Parts: sequence; structure tokens; C-alpha cells
Amino acid sequence: MKVTDLELTNFRNYKYLSVKFDDGINYIVGDNAKGKTNLVEAIYTLSFGKSFRTNDTLELINKDSKYSIIKAKTKSETSSKDIDIYLLLKGKKIRVNQKPVERLSQLNEILNVLCFTPKDVNLLKEAPSLRRRFLNQNISKNSQTYLSSLMDYETVLRQRNDALKLEKINFDLLQILTDYLIRLSKPIYEYRQKFVKRINEILKDVYKEISLTDEILKIKYKPFLDSEDHYEEELKELYASTLQEDVKKKVTTIGIHKEDFEIYLGDRNLGIYGSQGENRLAVIALKIAPYFLAKSDKEKPIIVLDDVLSELDTNHEKNLLEYLKTFNQVFITNTKKSDYYQGKYYICDNNVIVKED
Repeated sequence: MKVTDLELTNFRNYKYLSVKFDDGINYIVGDNAKGKTNLVEAIYTLSFGKSFRTNDTLELINKDSKYSIIKAKTKSETSSKDIDIYLLLKGKKIRVNQKPVERLSQLNEILNVLCFTPKDVNLLKEAPSLRRRFLNQNISKNSQTYLSSLMDYETVLRQRNDALKLEKINFDLLQILTDYLIRLSKPIYEYRQKFVKRINEILKDVYKEISLTDEILKIKYKPFLDSEDHYEEELKELYASTLQEDVKKKVTTIGIHKEDFEIYLGDRNLGIYGSQGENRLAVIALKIAPYFLAKSDKEKPIIVLDDVLSELDTNHEKNLLEYLKTFNQVFITNTKKSDYYQGKYYICDNNVIVKED
């Protein structure tokens, strides 16, 4: 699916904006603080119902207004849909073809967006929760079953943690919740294993294309329990062995909610030994790789790369832009035009976007 038309009302710095986009690369250029990132932030919001920069909806509403509207027309080879998002002081309303959206995951099923932002370069060095979010988002896009299992797991985990915080603990209830966590954990673990195996097959080729090296980039999944045949039995033993610690700390100290992954370039863990440049290229490849999991044009994600070129040397900039020409639709923001891209530019200045061919 691709975005053909975008209309913003009172969104960030835009009082009103209407712009049409094309297939392939849409290169958005302008000085800092002129609205480039705000524009791609709106596109991301069409897919997730929220921003990649903040969890506070009020920050998306223009300071002189009490509401914000994002409207878009999307199309694939077989269908077209209109998405309308109304951001209000007290919540949001989302419609697709004038019908209310019941769950946010519906948006992602219609418009899949993969996004790289400057802060993502630290993905390999920061907290494991960010890497788990990458796993969860990308597996959920391809499996409603995984998403349901994950949501159920998080609900039961909250209930177990609440039970551990009680002054007088009900150990019978705690055991029921623990058994439920164990049953929910195994399919999540299996989905993560399968995803990592599939993405590694893609990742090595993506990295080779943008780096022009033969080094192999791969994810190493770090499950808190790695057991094919006796997963539930071993997990039950682990929960029993940590029960006293859980009671003391009043929180569930083990589980799939603590898992992580590492990225290796050859035999080097980039989170520990990688340079800033290697980390940037690796994360770009990681963010792009799920594009190739899609089976049809309708499912192909939009690629959003915010300020991706500023820290790349000329060779890697050239390689990346050449590679991105093969993708269905890409949005790139930068403060200047590129010597290696001859195509559509969108000039961003004074809250206005002007297309320049």
C-alpha cells in the first residue's frame, strides 16, 4: 500500500497542508525545524495511530488549536482506502473509508510503515525493551495470533505483578496466574525463533547491498529459556525456583518480557564492539529487512527514513539511494539534496511543501 495524498490540519507546525506523493523515492529536503520530520511523523501515525517521537497526543496538535486532523488516500494494485485520524484534547477518533476503527492494529494491516530515526542508531546499545519492541512490532504485523498471545501475556503479567504486591499474597491465585503465563510463553518464544531465522536470511543480503561488503550481519536471539522439547516443564521449574525472589521484589523477575537479541557482524557483537558507523548501517539494514517479508504489493511496507543520510559517507549514501530505488514507496528527509539522487524532491520551507521535479 502507498500514500498518494496527505492532508494535514493543525498538525504540529502545519496549520494546513495538502500534498500528493508518488511511487518510489519521495525525497523531502529543507533546513532544520522547518517541518520535514513532522511530515513523516504524520505518515507514521497513519500506520500506528501514534507518533514515533512522543506518546502524548497533545504534542501533535498545533499550539494554537484544540484539534488536529490527518487525512490520507492510500492505494495498492487491488484496492484503495481513505484514512482519517482526528486528534482531540481528550483522545482520538480514527476512520477508514468513513467507518470507525475498532483496534489500532487495523491501521497497520492497511498501511504498514517501517521507520528509521536518528535515535535508532543506538538501538543496539540501549535497553533490551527497545529491541523487544522491534521484535513484537514486526512479528505482530505478520501474525494476529502472536499479537493476541502477546496481549494476553501482558495482561496476565500485570495481574501476577499486582498479586505479588498484595500485603497478604494468595499463593493459589499466584500459581494459577503463573501456569497461565507458562502456557502463553511457549507460542511467543516459538514465533520469535521463527522470525529471527527468517529475518537473518534477508538481513545478510540487505546489509551486503548497502555496505558493499561480504561480512554477514545477523541477529542472535537470547531467550531466557531455550528448550525445544520440554519448554513448559522447565519453565515451571524456573518459576518455582524464583518464587521467593518474586515475592521479595514484588515483581515477576523472569519471563519472555525480559528477552533480548544481539546483532553480530561476522563474529563481533556490534552492541559492544561496533563503531558508530557500523551501528548505523546495521540498524538501517535491520529496519529495512522486514520489507521483504511481505508477500504481495498490498502488504509491502512504506519505508520512512528520517535524517538517515547525514552521517553516511558518500559511498554508503550512494549505495543506499541506489538500493531504495527498487522499493515501492520511500520517504527520505534531509537538509540538502543528494548528488546521487536524480528524481522527485519536496522542498519544505515556512510550513509549505513544494514538489520540484
